[in-house]
Amino acid sequence: MKTLLRNLKDRSVDGIYSFIRNRRGVAMVEFAMLLPLLMLLAAGSFEVARYALIMQKLDRIVATLSDLVARSGNETMTETEVSNIMDSAFYMAQPFDITGDAMMILTSVEGRAGQAPQILSQRSSGTVAGAASTIGTTINGNATLPSAFPDAGSGETLNDGETLIVAELVYNYSPYLIGNIGFFGDQVFYRNAFFRPRFTDKIEFPVSP
Repeated sequence: MKTLLRNLKDRSVDGIYSFIRNRRGVAMVEFAMLLPLLMLLAAGSFEVARYALIMQKLDRIVATLSDLVARSGNETMTETEVSNIMDSAFYMAQPFDITGDAMMILTSVEGRAGQAPQILSQRSSGTVAGAASTIGTTINGNATLPSAFPDAGSGETLNDGETLIVAELVYNYSPYLIGNIGFFGDQVFYRNAFFRPRFTDKIEFPVSP
């Protein structure tokens, strides 16, 4: 009996030592432990790149929209001209589909002597919940320009008769992969651009289709 117990003890000790010394499967275990972190890093890298590309697209869209309107040779643009310009934003956004998630606003602003500038015309396309133009929304009402336009007194930020074309874009951004775990959650982006008319004193356009 003693010999049997001794042999059993030796085998148990040898088995434990053998198990401890065994290195087979270590790499697999380490990979399994690191896999969630690797997946998170890969998803984060994808989302950061997508985020940066969308921001570039939005900046390009507002700059192009306001520039195209400012290049008009007519003081009064036609419905076809304005519609084509606003529709071009969806092509510029490719490969991203911003339909239903973006609101585009074109505003023509004219300066008045000793007064705040006024909104000559404004055209919008699309809707984003709670979003509106930061310039103003009332035709012939006062326009509020960013602080980059200095106040010359009495609210005057544009010279009398000087016209400015403003493009605004509000985009409801939703991440593809990692928003549900706290990174890059839903956000509302706002971008704008300003251009002066090239060939006319002022430019107006239809308010609605």
